[in-house]
Amino acid sequence: MTAREQLLREIEQAPDSLVNTVLDFYLFVKERQQLQGEAVLAASSGIVGLLKDIKDIQTQVPQEEWDKLPHDGAVNHDHYLYGVPKLEE
Repeated sequence: MTAREQLLREIEQAPDSLVNTVLDFYLFVKERQQLQGEAVLAASSGIVGLLKDIKDIQTQVPQEEWDKLPHDGAVNHDHYLYGVPKLEE
């Protein structure tokens, strides 16, 4: 016997007050799952949208401007942030 069949059998024998309580709980859980699914979808599409916007902005910057940026930022981040002397690469 499946869980669905067992549940239907139990509901057929249950008093109306218990059926109403179970229905309220079922609708609550169903709505919560739908909201969680929508939140996951919104979050993932939000991230994808943000990454697309960043890529669109990057394509608008000419290559010669990208070439002007420092290429040693990982090594000399303290220099660029705080003005300490540059480290050799």
